[in-house]
Amino acid sequence: MTIRKSIWVAKPPELSFKVFCEEMSEWWTGGFRGKDSRPRLEPRVGGRFYERTPDGGEYDIGRVTVYQPPSLVAFTWRAPSWDESTQVEIRFSAENGGTRVNLEHSGWDQSAKTREARKNYDTGWGNVLGYYETAMKAAA
Repeated sequence: MTIRKSIWVAKPPELSFKVFCEEMSEWWTGGFRGKDSRPRLEPRVGGRFYERTPDGGEYDIGRVTVYQPPSLVAFTWRAPSWDESTQVEIRFSAENGGTRVNLEHSGWDQSAKTREARKNYDTGWGNVLGYYETAMKAAA
């Protein structure tokens, strides 16, 4: 039941990783707290993965479990209505002069709430990676 998504971007892994992790709030729009909230990632193991709203409110989504620039970032993910966390892993690999970005989101079998949410997340990750692809076209 793991969600798997893969895209290719025409930039090197170092830049691809940096834009995804360090510039996330610039390209990833919307979240649990509304369309104007912005996800952010603290770039270190143990760092927070959270949303910030325009009024400064914050909501913790998870924690960074792996941070290995420029190849791998992983973090936990918990929606507001869940009692448990799922796991997200994103790998960045050099491929054909650019970067292959492979995303896996696992842990959906933990409860009825997570099993029910999986379909929406499958679509949602496609949208998020679309925002990322657009940002990567402009990245320098």
